[in-house]
Amino acid sequence: MKRILAPAAIALLATSSAMSADLGYKKPSPVPVFAAFNWTGAYVGVDAGYQFGRAAAFVPLAGVGATPTPQGFSLGAHAGYRYQLQNNVVLGAEIRAFGNFGTRSSKDYTGFPGQAQRVETQWGGDARLSVGYAMDRFMPYLAGGLAFSDARGCFTFPTCQANTNFTDTRVGWTIGGGLAYAITNNLIARVDYAYSDFGRKNYTPAAVFGVTRIKLETHAIRAGLSYKF
Repeated sequence: MKRILAPAAIALLATSSAMSADLGYKKPSPVPVFAAFNWTGAYVGVDAGYQFGRAAAFVPLAGVGATPTPQGFSLGAHAGYRYQLQNNVVLGAEIRAFGNFGTRSSKDYTGFPGQAQRVETQWGGDARLSVGYAMDRFMPYLAGGLAFSDARGCFTFPTCQANTNFTDTRVGWTIGGGLAYAITNNLIARVDYAYSDFGRKNYTPAAVFGVTRIKLETHAIRAGLSYKF
C-alpha cells in the first residue's frame, strides 16, 4: 500500500507546482503615499472685504470733540513669499494695497449741533511679517507690521467749509491674523483680519477752531484668493 501512495503523493505535488507556475505570482499592489502640502513659495492674489474705523477729532482751543466712523467696502491686491520649516512652522512676508469705497463719515462736535467733522479714507495698505502653523492644507497665522492710509476731511456746517480741508498720508502699525486653505497646489483661499492704528496728528485749517487733532484707527475683515507659484 505504501508503495502505491508514495508515487501518488509525488505526482500530486508535481501537478500543484506546475499549476502554480502556470498561474504566475502577483505582487501586492503598492499602498499609495500622499505627500503633505508644502507652503513654501511666492504668491500673488486679490482681496475683498469691509473696513470700519474710528477717527476721533478734538479741537484743543475749543475743548470739543467729534467721532466720525469712516467705513466701507475695500478691494485690493497682495504679493508675498512663505517658507515652511521642518517643524511645520511657516514664515512669511507680504505687501498689500487697497482702495476703499464709501468711507466718508461726518459727526457733530459736542455741543455744536450741525457743526461736524468729516473724515474719509480712500486707500490704504500694509507690509507685514507672518508666522503660521501648517496642518497639511490648513494654516492659521498671525501677522503684523507697518500700515499706510490716506486721511482727508473738512469742517462741515452743514457742507464742507472753505479753508478747512486737510489731506494726508498716515503711517502706523498693524496686527492681525487669519486662516488660509490650499484648495489646490496652486490656488489658496484665506480669511484675514487686521487692526491698524495710525496715531494722532494735528492739522491747522485756516478757519473755524484752529488746530484739529485727528486720531485714526481701522479694523478690516477681508477674504482673499492667491495663486502660489
